[in-house]
This record gives sequence, C-alpha cells and structure tokens, in this order.
Amino acid sequence: MRVVIVLLVLAAVGVGGFPLALQYRSARDLANTSTSAAERVAGWPYPQAETALEEARAYNTRLAESGQAILGEAADPFSAIQDAANGETDGETESASQQDEEYQSLLDSGGGVMGTIRIPKISVELPIYHGTSETALASGAGHLYGTSLPVGGENTHSVITGHRGLVEAAMFTRLDEMEVGDYFYIEVMGETLGYQVDRITVIEPDDTSQLKIVSGEDRVTLMTCTPYGVNTHRLLVSAVRSSIPDVIPAEEDAAVDARSIAIGVGLGVLVFGLLLVGCRRSPWHIRRHADWWPKRG
Repeated sequence: MRVVIVLLVLAAVGVGGFPLALQYRSARDLANTSTSAAERVAGWPYPQAETALEEARAYNTRLAESGQAILGEAADPFSAIQDAANGETDGETESASQQDEEYQSLLDSGGGVMGTIRIPKISVELPIYHGTSETALASGAGHLYGTSLPVGGENTHSVITGHRGLVEAAMFTRLDEMEVGDYFYIEVMGETLGYQVDRITVIEPDDTSQLKIVSGEDRVTLMTCTPYGVNTHRLLVSAVRSSIPDVIPAEEDAAVDARSIAIGVGLGVLVFGLLLVGCRRSPWHIRRHADWWPKRG
C-alpha cells in the first residue's frame, strides 16, 4: 500500500512539476541569450557601444519632437498575435517595426536583441527584442515600436511588453505581483539603468494614452495581458528612473525572489520525505525476515 501511495504522490508531483521544469529551462535559456548579447557588446572595440547609445538617444529626441504619430505595430501587440493564432490574419505580413530599417539597426547587439530587462522580485531576466511581433514575444520581451528606446534620458518613455500565462515560459506571468516602490533594471550597451515603480494601472487594449512620452520624465512601462487566462485588458507597471544605489539598490544587493526560494525548499522537503518513505522498511517486513537469520547462543 505504501508503494502505491508513493507512486501516486510521485505522479502528482510529476504532473504539477512538469510546467515548472519547462519554465525553469526556458528561464535559463533566455538568461543565457541575454548574457551572450552582453558579452558581445563587451567585446566591441571602443567607441562602438557609446556610438550606439548616442544614435539611440538622437532617435529618442526626434521621436519626442514628432509627437509619436505611430505607436505600436498599428495594433495592440497581444491582439495581433491572437488574431494570427486564430487564422484571422496570415501572420506573415511584416509589422511596422520590421519595415523600419533604421529602427531595426539601432541598439542591435546581434540577433535583434537590444538589451535585457531584469526584475529581481519575480525572477525575470529577459532579452528585449525590437518590436512586438509574434517571433519577438515568443523569444523574450518586446520593445513597443513608437515608444522611446530604453536608453534613459529626459523626455523618454519606453514600453516593454511580455507574454503572460504561457505553459512553457513564465515571461511576465508574475508581473501582477509588482507593487509601487518595487524596482527593476534595464541593461543596454553595457549600461545598467534602474527604475522604481510609481503607478500600476489596467487599461483597454486600444488605450494608448498612458504609453505616451511626458515632458521631463524618464519612464519605462512594462505591459502584459490581464486578467490571467482571460486577457481582455492590459496591465501596466510603470516606473521612473531612479539613482543606483541611492534610491534603489545595485543589482547584486537587490532583494531575492522569496517565492522561488520557498518553492525550491518545498520541493526539496517533499522529495526528501518521499525518499524516506520509500526506503523505510515496515516492522512486519523486518520481523518476517528475522526468522531467516541464524540464531546465536
């Protein structure tokens, strides 16, 4: 009976743990992609990275002066992907960002990666790709075309988007755990920028009013679908540039993800308990075999 119970528990753990295993592997691969991009930039000769940042800042200046006539891929990024999945579009038409050769050339560290978004509180480390095409959002986070490139500076507002609720990858699934006062980091061309959350809102998919540049601000907004599994609205976690380490800690001193630690400890305790149960021999089993042992004296 004990063996049956152990097997049932192991089966339950396997079913429940399979998505976690997939997400762990995905998170590792995405982090490796970010690391590889950063290493490529670190290997560039001076002043290639500095020039890339200057070009991106010049782009942002022109964007702010233009009034952002185009914002996004001419459609909500998540709605467009859902339409393609439902067969309502052919899914092969180039997006607005893909047609903009200048945009695609800016901050390109290789493979379309422009930087990395890190959110210590929820164990997020994702490469940031140009645009919000299906390919980009399946590979990491996407930069919303028509918003500022994520290099910081006055009169900038960069919007970074990510999927939520994927079985095989966590992405922005836990973004709803973020609170005002929390922080995240963006690494781009060898520089690390810190942002502290100052507002969290929920909007309609076609509402772009909170994605515009506000004069004098240096802001980054993280966007994903909500409610979880329903995806009728968009969750915005918006943050302003903050000094490191005066206002927010350096990355190496950032608070760790308590939930991930708790899950790891819990799984470890469960596995250890199952091993104890599986290895323990019942008193009846011991007594039954005791009759076979030679008697002494």
